[in-house]
Amino acid sequence: MERLILGLRRALRTESDSFIGSLVSIFLSHPFCSVEPTHTIRKKISDSATLRWRFLRFVTLALTVALAQVAPAWATIDNTVTVTGSSPSGTNDVTDNATENVDVVDALPALTVTKVADTAGPVAAGTTITYTYTATNSGNQTLTAVSMADPHDASAANSLSTIAFVASPLTDVAPLLDSTDGGGDDVWDTLAPGDTITWQATYVVAVADISTQVGGDGTIDNTATGSALDPLSAAVNGTSPAVSIPVDAVSASLLMAKAADDTTDVILGQLITYTYTITNDGNVPITAISLSDVHNGSGPGPAPDADAATLTDNGTPGDSTNPSGGDGQWDTLAPGDVLTVTATYTVTQSDIDNLQ
Repeated sequence: MERLILGLRRALRTESDSFIGSLVSIFLSHPFCSVEPTHTIRKKISDSATLRWRFLRFVTLALTVALAQVAPAWATIDNTVTVTGSSPSGTNDVTDNATENVDVVDALPALTVTKVADTAGPVAAGTTITYTYTATNSGNQTLTAVSMADPHDASAANSLSTIAFVASPLTDVAPLLDSTDGGGDDVWDTLAPGDTITWQATYVVAVADISTQVGGDGTIDNTATGSALDPLSAAVNGTSPAVSIPVDAVSASLLMAKAADDTTDVILGQLITYTYTITNDGNVPITAISLSDVHNGSGPGPAPDADAATLTDNGTPGDSTNPSGGDGQWDTLAPGDVLTVTATYTVTQSDIDNLQ
């Protein structure tokens, strides 16, 4: 760029063909110009005074555009003051002026993002985690279109809720009222330096998160990213530190209960009905549930069939299922759900004779 400027100044003073030719070579080979340097172009410009001056004017325009891109308009605050007065022999015939240039601080747009959860964990299935996000304009330029995104843990079973503004999203530091938003969405319109916007979102821990230990590491992990635009519409982004919340360890457990409808002084031929209750009192689904009843009666023992069980669904509807059927097993029993099975036995004479 400096060679272009020096060459232009010297050519303008001298109109020397050699300087014009040098300037053509420099200009045509510079990244600002897309025209390939050729002997024909140099010769035409050197041979014609009119073309020579048109070329110099073109170079001047190109330099003006290039320099405008390199040196932002706000780099300095320039002003000139003029004083005018009248002497004893005239009107407004005494004047002078002075110019002062004030450097403006370099533009440093920046966005600082945080994300915190309302629990440190471990969390059980059904727990609602509330995440709070903030985006602070930590630079020195006004930012626009400030938004927040959170991909959440890709291994998590459920989806994160919509990231929405809290009731009073703006934390406004002095000078006040310089950050504004027109509403209608969860993107903040204008955020002044030093001011902060706050959002929240929730996640409900699923049973599957416990079963899979959320992808194998035992935690729900993720980071949030805030995005905005600077005054030239360039992207300004910020990323929060990672947030990791452990989930409960796997605890697989079944609770078995059995009861007879009559437990005293049963008589010959009496039909005893046994009720079996199976509760998943762990925190993960249990599959392929079957029942086996060892009975010391002399007659055919009770044969409880889990495949014929009645389900009490205490948790998420539809999470306990038995689609196969006919195989003597209940396929899947979710945490908190209960199966009820009945079977019968008829008292024999041998029972009365021998089981005393």
